[in-house]
Amino acid sequence: MIFVGCLLALSQIIGLGVFSLLVRRYIDAKQAEIERRAEAAFRVWIEAKPGEASKLAELVAVAGDVIGNAAAKALLARLAQGQSAVANVANGAAAPLEAAANPLLALLAGGKRAKGSAVLRLAELLGPMLAGGGHKADNGRGGDEPRQGSFSL
Repeated sequence: MIFVGCLLALSQIIGLGVFSLLVRRYIDAKQAEIERRAEAAFRVWIEAKPGEASKLAELVAVAGDVIGNAAAKALLARLAQGQSAVANVANGAAAPLEAAANPLLALLAGGKRAKGSAVLRLAELLGPMLAGGGHKADNGRGGDEPRQGSFSL
């Protein structure tokens, strides 16, 4: 009976070892199959047929076109923005020259930025002229001399 028990224990150990060996071989075979499939799929992307580009090369070319077009559009937008800024600066520099040539025309044109201030500036210039006082006199205090009228204190 002891002999049968030892034989049974030995057969279980050997059976477990054989089973683990079979499982290991099955896992290795599946892993090799997966590696072969991955390599075949990778080769399809990398290797080119004669006279044609590979799929990877086509993908890189399309990605380069898309990225290049986006970069070109961004560059053109920045250049256009720079030209617009230069035009605005040039228009701003032309305004004082225009005002020196014809102040009334410059005030009426005013531009988009200073329409309200142009009207106020025009009123400031024309107000004393229409009132008959002429230009402001500098009396040292920075204001007009008080006018002498028929009433005095």
